[in-house]
Amino acid sequence: MATSLRARIKQVVFDRVPGLLRKGPAGSKRVALTFDDGPDDMTSQYLDVLDDLGVPATFFLLGEYARARPDDVRDYMRRGHQIASHGYDHTRFTKLTRKQLIEQCEQTEEALGGQISGRPWVRPPHGSLDTVSIVALLAARYTVALWSIDSEDYGERDPGVIAERCSPPKVGDGDVLLFHEGQQWTLNALPRIVTSLHAAGYEIVTMHDLFAQ
Repeated sequence: MATSLRARIKQVVFDRVPGLLRKGPAGSKRVALTFDDGPDDMTSQYLDVLDDLGVPATFFLLGEYARARPDDVRDYMRRGHQIASHGYDHTRFTKLTRKQLIEQCEQTEEALGGQISGRPWVRPPHGSLDTVSIVALLAARYTVALWSIDSEDYGERDPGVIAERCSPPKVGDGDVLLFHEGQQWTLNALPRIVTSLHAAGYEIVTMHDLFAQ
């Protein structure tokens, strides 16, 4: 089976699983910017740029980094952003036993100090999920948060290319955009991305607010 077809089938399946979020409602003219892998030495720069642009975002944080940088964790929230879990040490959830997976998530929740969403949100590292991990997370009452548009900023360092991938008409109603912290090229792409989305009439909200409609 071709990779693209396999990805489309996986997307359809995910869209039908309650508690597993990928793309928000159509017809809303709202999108969400999300960032993985923080906090790190560049977190304050990301927050400053988002402040200047006047938009909130959702940050999926690694528990081991959050534990080491509690001031950054508080700063995300103080500046109006949503924080959620990205696992404890970026191990693929498919490589963990059910017990290990839940322990990692619980350790990360402790490091975050709780989430504004009430029911905790988690984004699996690399988006790596299987039946065992999905069932374990949903049974433990986690909301699993994925994305619908990948900026691919982990492999592409040209801010212009990243911005093009994340601008209309490639972005539509309810899209969840995936980015990563700790990268200057991602930071440089953000003003162009936000400007183009606003020009097309999109409101940028947290992922929580996108799905709270």
